Amino acid sequence: MSGLFMFANHLVVVFPGTELDPMVMAEWRTRTIQPAFYMTACYFILRHFLGKNPTTTLWPVFLILLFFTLTQALLFIDRPYKFGIPGIGMFLVSIFVTLFVRLSHSKRKKEIRMDTF
Repeated sequence: MSGLFMFANHLVVVFPGTELDPMVMAEWRTRTIQPAFYMTACYFILRHFLGKNPTTTLWPVFLILLFFTLTQALLFIDRPYKFGIPGIGMFLVSIFVTLFVRLSHSKRKKEIRMDTF
């Protein structure tokens, strides 16, 4: 759903159950989701021109989550941190999901061996 809001900035949605201002949420989206999208796109364009393919179908999902987690981590450089407990909670959830997808990718990569074909 956040990908939709990246292209439709006039739709302002906040974290459910929080008291965050819609403008703060628009800033959060601008500083996390959009850079993660562009970093992912740049990575895959570079890989395309280098002629390399992802090893599993989980690799693109992992990269999207990794770049999203990295952009959230950069938000902690700001003083004071504007996004409160919901922002920290989202950061922790994204770390957990990123690690889970990475472990799943590693497991899946071991199952797919090129020498078995």
